[in-house]
Amino acid sequence: MIASLLLLALVMLCVYVGSHRISGSQMSLVVCGAVVGLAFVIFPQLASYTAHVLGVGRGTDLLVYVSIIAGLFVSAHLYFRSKHQEWQIIELTRALALQTSPGGRQGDALRPTGTDE
Repeated sequence: MIASLLLLALVMLCVYVGSHRISGSQMSLVVCGAVVGLAFVIFPQLASYTAHVLGVGRGTDLLVYVSIIAGLFVSAHLYFRSKHQEWQIIELTRALALQTSPGGRQGDALRPTGTDE
C-alpha cells in the first residue's frame, strides 16, 4: 500500500515538473532523481546496499540525508532566484519612474539631491 502511494507521488511529481518550463540540466536531474526514487521504492534492499557502500548505517538514513541536502539546495536556489527577481523589479521601477517623470532626464535619478549644476 505504501509503495503504491510513493510510486503515485513520484509519478505526480514528474508530471508536475514536466508541465513547467525548466532547463535541460534541471530536467535531467529530475528524471535521474525520479528513476533512483522509483528504484528505491520498488527495490528497498537497493537503498540499503547503496547506504552500506557509502558508509551510512541504513537505507532510510541515506534517504533522510539526501532529502536534507536536496532541501538545502532548493532553498538556496529559491533564495537567489528571489534576490534576482527583486533586482529586476528595482531596475524596472527605476526605468518606469524615469519614463513617467515630467521633464526627467536619464541621469536625474542617480544624481544626489542638493547638487545643482
